[in-house]
Amino acid sequence: MAQSIAAPQVYLSNLGLFETVNAVASAGYLAIPGKHVMGSLLDFGTAIWGGFFFTFTIGAGVTLGAMAAGWLWTRLFLRQKSGLVFWGFIWAAFLFMVNSNGFGLIPTLYFVIIAPVIFALTALRESRQLKTENRFRRWIHIAPLPLLAVLWFTQFDNAMFLDLRDNLLLSNDYGRKFSNFYYTYTLYPAEVFKAQSQKTIKTASIENVQSRSLKPQISRELLANDYLPLSETAQVDLVIRQNKDQLVFQADDRQVFQTPTRQFLNDAPGVLRRFSEACDRHAIFRQLTFLSLLIGFPITLYLIAHAALYYPGYLVMGRRPAALTASILCFLIGCLVLFYFQSNRSRSIDSRNIAESLASEYWQARVAALKLIAQKKLDIADYKSYPVIKGDRLSQERYWLVEALAYSRQPENMAVLLEYLKDPNLNVRATALYSIGRLGNPRAIQPILSSVANSQSWYEQMYAYKALRSLGWKQTKSH
Repeated sequence: MAQSIAAPQVYLSNLGLFETVNAVASAGYLAIPGKHVMGSLLDFGTAIWGGFFFTFTIGAGVTLGAMAAGWLWTRLFLRQKSGLVFWGFIWAAFLFMVNSNGFGLIPTLYFVIIAPVIFALTALRESRQLKTENRFRRWIHIAPLPLLAVLWFTQFDNAMFLDLRDNLLLSNDYGRKFSNFYYTYTLYPAEVFKAQSQKTIKTASIENVQSRSLKPQISRELLANDYLPLSETAQVDLVIRQNKDQLVFQADDRQVFQTPTRQFLNDAPGVLRRFSEACDRHAIFRQLTFLSLLIGFPITLYLIAHAALYYPGYLVMGRRPAALTASILCFLIGCLVLFYFQSNRSRSIDSRNIAESLASEYWQARVAALKLIAQKKLDIADYKSYPVIKGDRLSQERYWLVEALAYSRQPENMAVLLEYLKDPNLNVRATALYSIGRLGNPRAIQPILSSVANSQSWYEQMYAYKALRSLGWKQTKSH
């Protein structure tokens, strides 16, 4: 059900983005995504794969929330009208929050379609099962969930997601394929609900400005903030019109606000940030999606795994043994993955042990040393093990090596980072671009432009653009 909403949502966003990047490229600017990715915006298959992001985040979150509400209304509120009014109020509150900064049709559909249907189906099922309830069989299905949640919560810290990537994704072929899939297709749905300030490139049109000197000044400020001026006939993110000594900011054929011309010229980043916030219709939807990613997605994975184990067992053993077996296996699998993850997490080391750790035979120790070098902004070239580390290493090590090179003061390391732009791993290439931008050497601009022109990855192009901007490069109509 969620996928039937998510795929069209991403596809419509892709069509709009295609028109934008096509107009940007036609005007002579550097377009992100570039020519090798633009074609995928018109492919409905891309929208289907990208739609899974919303299906397993906000779709899963709304579904699980509606299931919980239906269960509570049947079991706790005993199907009383007062309970129905209570849940109706909660539902209406979510609808209001999602549309609090402007109506959004498709975000609303997740709550208008999924929530009532799942609530009704859950309440109907619970009402029927009250008569023939087997409490043991019902609770055994979900008993491992709170236990696994508590166990995994012990690992939660700021480095958890990076360690998950290093240990579960970059450490094996299947994980690397999933990682590439994730970074290939999640930028399409991400574009759906980004605020203007979060987009790589924005478009603008300057209209009704009488002063010959003012229009170039406005254009320069827009370009400096990645708003690319296009012709007045183009569909753009921002329209600026002059009204005496005021500049009127418009979006979607409506006036957002107006500000003194001098204020915009003196503080364009602040004014454009205010414009982005005023036009951000998806702020709450974005927060709910990320919350669903943290909570709804893991629960959905558990339910899928449990169902995959339960139904074959049900055909062989019957309901109760199958439920018990599936729950035990899910708990054991969760514990095994947790044990593997915990045992391979990079440990904190003392600064005095960096050299020793870099020479360790265990990659976890070497990665921990590289992380500390990057964290403390040390120069990795000062360590004797550096020439060895530059050799053929695991993806995790290459990633943290190029991260550490962002703080190297050795001029020759720029050439090392440029070589990593050819690395087979997307994460390594993207981080190499970040490090090049961090070093601030403008001689890297031309190699990065060549990288953008040849890249097949939107994610890589996005990092390349950020690196170019960090190096002082600015958009021109010949870029």
